[in-house]
Amino acid sequence: MKIPKSIFIIWFTFIFGNVFAEKIYLSLQFIGLKMVKAVFEKKANIISISAVSTPLANISVKMNNDYIIEFTTDYLPEKYTKKIRQKGYAEDRFTVYDRKNLIATRTSILDSAKSCVYRIQPETRDFFSALYFLRKNVRKGDGKLFLDANRVLWKASYKILGKEEIKTVLGKLKTIKVRVDFEKISPQEKERSDLLTNNLVNEKKPLFLWFSDDERGIPVKAKYPVSPFYITWKLEKYEN
Repeated sequence: MKIPKSIFIIWFTFIFGNVFAEKIYLSLQFIGLKMVKAVFEKKANIISISAVSTPLANISVKMNNDYIIEFTTDYLPEKYTKKIRQKGYAEDRFTVYDRKNLIATRTSILDSAKSCVYRIQPETRDFFSALYFLRKNVRKGDGKLFLDANRVLWKASYKILGKEEIKTVLGKLKTIKVRVDFEKISPQEKERSDLLTNNLVNEKKPLFLWFSDDERGIPVKAKYPVSPFYITWKLEKYEN
């Protein structure tokens, strides 16, 4: 009996969906020095990120942080877990998104006073799921999305600045350069957070991203100002 192609695809995905994973290795650099090494892994409907400071940076920004995002279609997060272990600061919390009732429930394991419930937009994403959404949609042109940055909601408007060929560990790649501008739409003040994402969302400072101009949309570079210099993310390795 011939098995319909659609049934075969469903079966194949069910059996092997967790075997194949994409890994992106990035380094965070400040004034040319590597401060943090991060690994982004996507497997099935889970994005996991580990970020560890380099020996050079351990004196000032020692960190060993983990982030896990469980998402549905279009990279909409259902649950966002953060375990932050950095110098002078720690978090162990998870946020569950209820899109039917447009609320998010944050539960803090370390400090119950930081647990809370707050309103969200229908398509609110955390920073990392937003990055993957951009990878998928950047070739379609300008747009906007909504970010949840530690219960403070932001509108992020992204604009395509053009195409650039840049040198990467994968060789010279044609890339799409994107500028992201942020507008705070929640009344709350920003909370202290992890060093990896804390400075990425700022009304006065744009974020610049470079994605490979192909179906992979690899984030090969990112850059944002931290006066008087820039912090730069650079691709170190890519596996798929």
